Amino acid sequence: MQVSIEASEGLNRQLKVTIPSEDYKKARQKEFVMISRNRKFPGFRSGHVPANIIERDYGAEIAERTLSSLINKSVYPALVQSKISNIEGDSVPVVANITNNGPEQDLVYTLEFEVKPEVNLDKDLATVSVDKIEGEIGDADMDQMITNLRRQSGKWVENAEKTAAKDDRVEIAFEGFIDGNTFEGGKSEGYPLILGSGVMIPGFEDQIIGHKAGDEFEINVTFPENYGNKELAGKAAVFKSKLNKVFENQLPELDEKFFSFYSETAKTIDDFRAEVRKNMERELSKIVNDTNVRAVLEKLVSEFGGFDVPSRLVAQHVVDTKKDYEKRKRPAPADSVIEDSIKRGLTTRYVVDAFITKYGIKLDQKAVESYIDMIASAYDSSEEYKKAVMNNKEMYSKLADLSFQKQIADFFFEHANPTVIKKTFTELTAMYGRYY
Repeated sequence: MQVSIEASEGLNRQLKVTIPSEDYKKARQKEFVMISRNRKFPGFRSGHVPANIIERDYGAEIAERTLSSLINKSVYPALVQSKISNIEGDSVPVVANITNNGPEQDLVYTLEFEVKPEVNLDKDLATVSVDKIEGEIGDADMDQMITNLRRQSGKWVENAEKTAAKDDRVEIAFEGFIDGNTFEGGKSEGYPLILGSGVMIPGFEDQIIGHKAGDEFEINVTFPENYGNKELAGKAAVFKSKLNKVFENQLPELDEKFFSFYSETAKTIDDFRAEVRKNMERELSKIVNDTNVRAVLEKLVSEFGGFDVPSRLVAQHVVDTKKDYEKRKRPAPADSVIEDSIKRGLTTRYVVDAFITKYGIKLDQKAVESYIDMIASAYDSSEEYKKAVMNNKEMYSKLADLSFQKQIADFFFEHANPTVIKKTFTELTAMYGRYY
């Protein structure tokens, strides 16, 4: 087999593959023998069928099977023989321009495929600035957490005289209008809502605060540009509303009965605060780690990205993503949104792969074990969780990958120019959507 590079443009490569006539003949003879042995020919014993009869009945199938076999078996060897080292293995090669004049002549075709982009990592890491979050838990964070836990265990009591305030629960009737017209999903006779929960679009809950049960008023809001319903996204709406009920949360006392909901051992407020702090420290560690890993990955892409990614691979992933949405019976985002997400993911992958290769960063098994220990500590049966992880390849692989991301981030912070930014537990949990 002869292989030569025919074309090279951007990340696209094209090989010319030539399979000698001699190999073509051998492949065809093999298919001929297989057909003669596995097909029935009325009036003839197996192995005694004249060649012209076999050719008459199955010549076209033999030709098709021979061509398919020759191409399928030569694609990978052709890629290897080309000695192109940065082939993008996830991008499916395309066979084209087949010249097939039968086994008396060479079989020729072109093989089109993509290569990985080159990532320039020449910039000195010491000159790269990056924010590094450090978390802390103060008394105010502790007090807020305990208040949140008390709210979770509180009793909602209706109060007809109370003015609605943040953290109150309300029942509200409303009907929405856009340009004077109602719209689907914009009406409710009694919608339950905790003010400040953020479940409604921005501005909706704020305009309920200050009203009492029985008040009728209008709520003026604008649907976010990225709102799930594309027909409503970015549009201004007016909700004619009536506040039906206001409930206040009667918080439980800080006593042993309350402590028992969250702890098996705490008997005093000091015991309870110590246990709450331990849980908060564990959660804070995870939030800080996730935040810093995300910051490092984004910084790697912003500093060393900016290159093109394989277009055929992107298109391939777009199709696969849309099929996945369809399979799950969920509406897919616009193709451009999917494509942008895939390009970001591929850029991150290429940069990270180049980064760990240049600096020789390898997965530390002890670090993986420590990471799993950290995750397991959140469970009452931590040892059982760890055993489950070790016995499940998929779970272990996922946690090992997260641990490796932490390794990469730690290396980056050590060699780059980080600026430490201190954040409280409450600030971090508010920023990243963790509510208690």
